[in-house]
Amino acid sequence: MMEDELIKIWQSSPEVERIKFEKSRLMLDMDSSLKRIHRFTKYDILIGQIAAITVFLVFLLYIYFVPPVLAKIASFFIAILAVWHLTKLRKLKKGKPKETAANYLEYLKQNRHYLKTLIKITKTLVSGYALISMPGYFLFITGFYLDQIVDGSLFIKMVLIGAVGHIAAFIYTLYILKKIYRPRLQKIDELIKVMEE
Repeated sequence: MMEDELIKIWQSSPEVERIKFEKSRLMLDMDSSLKRIHRFTKYDILIGQIAAITVFLVFLLYIYFVPPVLAKIASFFIAILAVWHLTKLRKLKKGKPKETAANYLEYLKQNRHYLKTLIKITKTLVSGYALISMPGYFLFITGFYLDQIVDGSLFIKMVLIGAVGHIAAFIYTLYILKKIYRPRLQKIDELIKVMEE
């Protein structure tokens, strides 16, 4: 009954009031969406930072304590990749928009810029993993195989585990880009367009 009355009020209200109502509904939806994305990125960045520091420390130890030369070289490159990853995550953390913008439109524009940066850095990190991390991992285990520390069957298992892990991380990142970041960027663009009209 209440819903029918609201529909009647909606239909009888002037066009200007409908537009104001539609804008406010879009703004509330966007606020909720932005809060979720900021919460998600906060924890994602935190987990990424912990992982990067852990990887850096572990592979720094490997440089000194692992005997194969190829494994030492790979450990060095992976440690550098971890530091690079950490700097990208810190850039993202610092770029998070503040809720104290001059007005709501400015806040939306800041969030649009943040999401574009987030997408760009995420793509860069995926490229870094494909070009450095995966070859580094394979170089690392190849060093053990060539120094005859591991046999052929263990080497193949390690290659498969590494390939599956890297592919899973790649697919997860593509999923986040496609299902979380880009749809919110599109919603922000739409709302900015509505508010500027």
